[in-house]
Amino acid sequence: MAHVGIYRAAVAAAYRVGVLSRVPYWVRRWRDAAVIVSYHNVVPDGALRGERLLHVPLGTFRAQVERLAQAFRFVPLGDLLARHRAGRSIRGLAAISFDDGYRGVLRHALPVLRQLGLPATVFVVAGALARTEPFWWDRLADAADGAVPDRERWLTDLAGEEARILGAAHRRRPERTWSDDYLPASAAELAAVADETGVSLGLHTVTHPNLIRVSSERCVAELNGCWTMLRERFPAVLPVVAYPYGMVDAAVSSAAAGRGFGGVTLVGRPLTPRDAPTLIPRLFVGPGMSPDALEVAAVGLRLLR
Repeated sequence: MAHVGIYRAAVAAAYRVGVLSRVPYWVRRWRDAAVIVSYHNVVPDGALRGERLLHVPLGTFRAQVERLAQAFRFVPLGDLLARHRAGRSIRGLAAISFDDGYRGVLRHALPVLRQLGLPATVFVVAGALARTEPFWWDRLADAADGAVPDRERWLTDLAGEEARILGAAHRRRPERTWSDDYLPASAAELAAVADETGVSLGLHTVTHPNLIRVSSERCVAELNGCWTMLRERFPAVLPVVAYPYGMVDAAVSSAAAGRGFGGVTLVGRPLTPRDAPTLIPRLFVGPGMSPDALEVAAVGLRLLR
């Protein structure tokens, strides 16, 4: 059976050389598409806490973005979306975004991006700017080996609303002390990085509900309230909403469009000229995605296992 192992190793090596080194290149050259990668948080290497899929160790993050920087030309998200709206070519372009405004992003991710000369957008939960406790999903996942139990129920039956979820889960207060890296950044901290070239702030609603499960009035209030609160605190805010939990339907998309906002989702594929301005796809990136897999996924392909 030794020859079988050798054959498989040869196939894997040929695949790596042929697919990973050349196919993504030719797809980028041929296809008028861009990629927007979506992170949540970056934390020091070592033991993770909270919802594990959201918190990327620093070493992993650096390896991922260094690979992407070799393959794509990164531009500010606002510039990429402006090109897309204007019908200009977006071939080979990329942008980086972070949802929820975690302090770990400011402490660990942005210094790496600054070294590499890469811009980024942080989507901010406006009602969390003075928060001193972790988000509900991190609290529940931390007590359940890193994954949120009953996640579908919390997002549908309870509309992703924190107070209702923690009440139903009988968790009113955090059970343990958390590192600041897992908490939202303050308004002052965000203002300091927003003054830097290449860092922009976007909308992530006021309280982070599942917008497709709340009333239309509540949806509008979440969008307008976030815009107002952020504009009061920061000199420039990108008029783009990252839909909480990546969930959006026609009504939510229409509400964003009616207020002149763009919208980004978590569909998990490259951006093409056919995509609507309020349904812009992003590629979610977690700690388990290798640089090889990320580069392949970024052009809309899948890594052979």
